[in-house]
Amino acid sequence: MVDFFAVQVAFLLFESIFCFISAIVSAAKNSRDAKAKHAVVFLNVLAGLLLLFDYLTYVLPGRVTPFSSFVMRASTLAVFLICDLFLVAIIIYISIVLFGHFDLKREQRCRFRFLTCCMLSVVGMAMVIISHFSGLYYTIDANNNYNRGELFPLSVLIPVAGMAIILSILMQYRKETSRSRFLALLSYIIFPLVGFLFQYFFYGFAYMDIGVAISVHVMFVENILYQNQQIRIAERTDIRTGLANEHGCIEWIRTRKSDVNLEDYAAVYFDLAKYTLINRKYGVDVGNQILSSYAGAFAEKLEPDEFMGHQTGDQFIAIVRKENLPKILELMKGLPVNFKDETGEIVTESIAARAGVYEIDKKDIKGEEVVTYCRTALDHARSLGSKQVVYMTQELMNAIEDRKRFDLDIRYALEHDEFVPFYQPKVNSKTNMVCGAEALARWIHKDRIIDPGDFIPFMERNESICDLDMYMLRKICADITQWRKEGMEIPPISVNFSRRNLADPDLAKKIDKVVKESGIPKELIEIEITETVDEFPLSTLKEFVDSLRALGYGTSIDDFGCGNSSMSVLREINFDTMKIDKGFIDRDDVKDQTILDHIIKLAIDIGLKIVAEGVEQSAQVETLKNLGANVIQGYFYDRPLPKEKMFERLKNPKYEMDAETKEKKED
Repeated sequence: MVDFFAVQVAFLLFESIFCFISAIVSAAKNSRDAKAKHAVVFLNVLAGLLLLFDYLTYVLPGRVTPFSSFVMRASTLAVFLICDLFLVAIIIYISIVLFGHFDLKREQRCRFRFLTCCMLSVVGMAMVIISHFSGLYYTIDANNNYNRGELFPLSVLIPVAGMAIILSILMQYRKETSRSRFLALLSYIIFPLVGFLFQYFFYGFAYMDIGVAISVHVMFVENILYQNQQIRIAERTDIRTGLANEHGCIEWIRTRKSDVNLEDYAAVYFDLAKYTLINRKYGVDVGNQILSSYAGAFAEKLEPDEFMGHQTGDQFIAIVRKENLPKILELMKGLPVNFKDETGEIVTESIAARAGVYEIDKKDIKGEEVVTYCRTALDHARSLGSKQVVYMTQELMNAIEDRKRFDLDIRYALEHDEFVPFYQPKVNSKTNMVCGAEALARWIHKDRIIDPGDFIPFMERNESICDLDMYMLRKICADITQWRKEGMEIPPISVNFSRRNLADPDLAKKIDKVVKESGIPKELIEIEITETVDEFPLSTLKEFVDSLRALGYGTSIDDFGCGNSSMSVLREINFDTMKIDKGFIDRDDVKDQTILDHIIKLAIDIGLKIVAEGVEQSAQVETLKNLGANVIQGYFYDRPLPKEKMFERLKNPKYEMDAETKEKKED
């Protein structure tokens, strides 16, 4: 014979443990919606406690020790309290799922019904506490047995009424969520409610606990599936615009191959004209709003079977029917976008765009190839400057193949130490002594040195520049370590870090880790960042620079004056050194000389060190000395030197600059 009582008791204990494990798993799992996660954890904990306390009420009757009597009374009280508290937990979770938040402010939808449920919960718990001392709902006799009281039906009526109200909210707003999630939410109400009613009429068996256990199982499975779905969506979705990202675009193309003829479509890769100026005019937060508004306005112009995605920064991709291509390209000339500025006023801007177009001509083409082709066409449009739209051609396709080979060569070079640092000395023009150096990457490939202008822009585009920067830092630290072992006096060496690195919030820590592992003093490394960081807000650059300085590193702003945000950079960010852009030094007209004079005075007044780069003539050196800029970097003193020649220069750090030597250098 099966002992149903033993099975029931084991079931209660097992399900209680399962609920607590579910709570732990839900709490540990990453979630984009922290509020929903916390509500799920709360519900699981409540369910676990309910089942645990109900388990105790089934195993303690008949035991008449003082401890057993106390636990029996406490457990029974807890069961009744949790049943009423469940109302609040359920409405919180359902409100978060349906409406994104829960509060009882006037703006809250279904506020009156939520308030009613909360009041029922409070009244129900108050009645439970009164009953515990008066026996209205239940009594515990001398043999530690539980017995229903005269007003027991009221204890059932209150939570059932609350559940009915919650059910009415869920049914009214069922379209606010997916069908599968609606059914899961429905089960959280129906199963406990049915179990509650069964237990009322069929006293002695834990029907309510079965209902709660089933709903917890459904909740656990549904929540895991939902979070995994959200992760998959997040991987393919851009947060700012809600559009698909590049992964989402590639996935869309892959799934459409079997449904449509891709040769009927064209891919348009485009970026917003003068978006940097818009960002500067209205601020980054409003700029993000404009980006989102533009995306929404553009997407409204597309047909249901067409696609729009956000790639990165101000870049988008649209896949449209070829017959609709003229209409889409017309939008590139200017699309009116409405948004709120910082004062809250509605502003309208007409935003134009540049585009690269690839008219798909292969049925079995990969999504990655479609994106690459139209993006390359856009890159070509940028290089031409004057052209707003460029179509992919066979010539450009050949260029793509060349770039693929070039990318493989770069990867090979990084893995096989083909990149080496060359060092261009910085010289104090008053003493002609080396006072520092800038490390510059050189690529030695097949016995020839490839100019940085041939590989740095390419690596910036495919973001392998970030790998190169850390690679170079390790190489430079190794060179400094070797020179120190030789007894050399080492001046600070500045290391370039591309603005692309700013996407990594742990960059400063990674730099510090490399330097620490090499064992060299931190003051021998200075980090240079170019001023032109338009794709990142100044706050990102500021955070990076502050982190470096806190760790003990000097920082330098490179190419100062060649960007559009020079004054903002100086005001917001605490650099140690300013490197003046070569363009100001090359020109000798009055206007440029006046600007140069004011830049140097400004730097001195705010406590910045100054380095003038790109200096090639003695007249330039004299001008800079007169203006107060004494540290010179450029061909006038030296070209970038390989490690061995830099070692020789460190042994003899003074330049003998007589008139004949100066004349030869300038020749």
